[in-house]
Amino acid sequence: MDHPNVRFARSRRVLSRTVGAGVLVTTPDDPNVHELSGGAAAVWGDLEVPRTLPELVDRLAGAHAVGEDQIAGQIRACLDDLVALGVVEEVQGSDG
Repeated sequence: MDHPNVRFARSRRVLSRTVGAGVLVTTPDDPNVHELSGGAAAVWGDLEVPRTLPELVDRLAGAHAVGEDQIAGQIRACLDDLVALGVVEEVQGSDG
């Protein structure tokens, strides 16, 4: 996940529904529905287009007026969880 050209994108297989301030996500082969709230919902929302970890950190830190160093680890952990659930995938960037 540390490679700068790796972008994260919502999986093409994901099923999602916004409910209030949260998001419900699952995949066709997952019997469970997972609720994303707070920071996880913010990461999900920002993944409307594929982004790298540094792009996500920069955008979310600016949007929430916090230092990048304060949230970088949380965003990395959130991405790890979303990838493990199969609702987000790593895709190679096209910028070299």
